[in-house]
Amino acid sequence: MTWSRILRSPPALSLTGLLAFMERWKPGSTHGFEPATTDQMTALAQPHGGLDALPGLYREFLATMGASTGEMRLMWGTTSISALLEDLEDEHRERPDSRRYLKFAMGEDDYNGRHPDDFFDLSRPTPDGRDTAILRIHEEDLVSSKVAAEQPFPTFSDLLRAVIVARVSLEAAPRKQTQTYNLGPNPEAPARTYEFFARLGFAPTELGASSSIIPLEHAERGAVALIRAPSTLIPRAGVEVRARDKAQQTLLDEIIQDHQQELSGG
Repeated sequence: MTWSRILRSPPALSLTGLLAFMERWKPGSTHGFEPATTDQMTALAQPHGGLDALPGLYREFLATMGASTGEMRLMWGTTSISALLEDLEDEHRERPDSRRYLKFAMGEDDYNGRHPDDFFDLSRPTPDGRDTAILRIHEEDLVSSKVAAEQPFPTFSDLLRAVIVARVSLEAAPRKQTQTYNLGPNPEAPARTYEFFARLGFAPTELGASSSIIPLEHAERGAVALIRAPSTLIPRAGVEVRARDKAQQTLLDEIIQDHQQELSGG
């Protein structure tokens, strides 16, 4: 698949593909998943216009791991539907416009205070209609509009791609075996990097891809690469690379280091 094809028609993320990728890289990593019930999903969707108002990918997520993601931590908080429904029971709290915003994750409290919540912006669906833009912000700030929301990832698909690759591969022990390369602010760096890895024999995975988050895999080398485009939060492109075998990791590191300036466009 060429870079222009990804820009024109990016391969979508499916939950079936996500589960397959997880089990291949970390067998047993999906065993703690628990689905939400139909009644729970209906109750969560009701303030937003019913189940059809939920992005299709999120409905699949709820039907797969909406009750529990087991030991898989997706963010600093919870995506548990029971927690989200309990939060909705507070009828006296002012809420953001339910026709536009749907909270899908609640930030947790720690020594830094309460982490922000994650919302779908239902007014900004992806072209295929399966997903939509996401925002990270405290709910009261979203209501007041006095604080700008962060956008850690453009879409829910990109959040899942990045987090799952990190959890099942990049963060595996020994963590130092994973190498991270800063490719600078050049907006052409992701395309250069994608084409470079394609020449090495890497290819897109079941996780699909977007112009912002591109997971790649090399079956023969037993390696995965995650390309990130510059964003408002991290204004530079980057790529993380992990091989199961230390010798393959060393070989890939040598090849990338020899071409890093070329990839960054410097």
